[in-house]
Amino acid sequence: MKMSYIIRLYKTVSILSAKIIMIMGLFVGWGLVFEGNACAQGQPLLYTVPFKAGDSGYLIFRIPAIWAAPNKPLMAFAEGRVSKRKAMGNIDIVLRRSLDLGQTWEPLQVVADFGDDFCGNPCVVQDPTNSRLWLSFTRSPGAATEEQIVERKNDPTTVWITYSDDDGSTWSKPLDLSSTCRKSSWGWYGTGPGLGLFVGTAQKGRLIIPAYHTDGGVYRTHCLLSDDHGATWRLSDIAAENTSEPQVVVMPDQSLVMNARTIAGKGEQRTLVVSRDRGQTWKPVKDFNLLLDNHCQGCMYRSYRSGTMDEYDLIFTQPASRNRVGVTAWLSADEGKTWPFAQTLWRGPSAYTAMIRTHDGQICNLIECGKKDPYEQIAFVKYSQEWLRIRKAP
Repeated sequence: MKMSYIIRLYKTVSILSAKIIMIMGLFVGWGLVFEGNACAQGQPLLYTVPFKAGDSGYLIFRIPAIWAAPNKPLMAFAEGRVSKRKAMGNIDIVLRRSLDLGQTWEPLQVVADFGDDFCGNPCVVQDPTNSRLWLSFTRSPGAATEEQIVERKNDPTTVWITYSDDDGSTWSKPLDLSSTCRKSSWGWYGTGPGLGLFVGTAQKGRLIIPAYHTDGGVYRTHCLLSDDHGATWRLSDIAAENTSEPQVVVMPDQSLVMNARTIAGKGEQRTLVVSRDRGQTWKPVKDFNLLLDNHCQGCMYRSYRSGTMDEYDLIFTQPASRNRVGVTAWLSADEGKTWPFAQTLWRGPSAYTAMIRTHDGQICNLIECGKKDPYEQIAFVKYSQEWLRIRKAP
């Protein structure tokens, strides 16, 4: 009898210990699932890890992009870097899908693989008129560094696109867009990374992919545009100089605002420009409170508030410091004039992010993060928009 009691007690203690360890793992950044009443208690609703360094034959994963649509799989894209941590060598575009809004992930699939060349900078956009999902990326010689390509000491980067008509299960043969979407003087090139946009109607719709390039050693941002549902693509005008890794959002007046990384040494704030002709031409923004630039990619997303379709918040994520630590989400309730709210999404080393809202009303981020190194994993973090309003920005 005593022995039976001891066994039952041992099992109970073991289960409780396992649960405590699991919860502690969340707080130290293990990337474990933690669901329930978490948002009300000041923690995100869910952490999972679609990409972990060393998995599937890849040294590390970097540069996330994310896509979601109602009653469709959630998709997490990344660069799978085979043998080098830097942006060179054998690098593929990889994908993992989730059928339960990020709780579990299907096996990894390779979307783009050009042997020893570097495929990178994924940017995804869907055409709502036919549900076709477009994924742009760039290709560079595997043996070349970014600096060598910028200085034109090696072959230039080219720009490519592929699409899926079955929610990411299969993808078309990648198409080289360089003849219409790259100028001969350009060296380095990147699309996004992150999200593109569709604006307009079925009859007069436009697909927009934010991008950047170098010309004469100077980084500049631009967009790829398609007015025929992706049949052809062309370039916009230059958006801004000394910028890279842009994101674009649609504002209430249907203007587009681009939020771009400012090249180190060229400014202390993010660069923001506005387009009033659906992305063709761009001018400086005057009525935004410019965010500090922590010399890292950042992600901006516009999301309607729960219970309404005509009130929106802007959300911006990037590391809170220039040593790539503490990815934080800032919230603006007045279309970017002020940013009074902020929540830390990952307290430790962290870098690039991607963001989208899922049909259950939650905000979702992919975050490069780890305990000692920001590139240990790409974690999926899910939380409510209201949770961001709990804490005032420092």
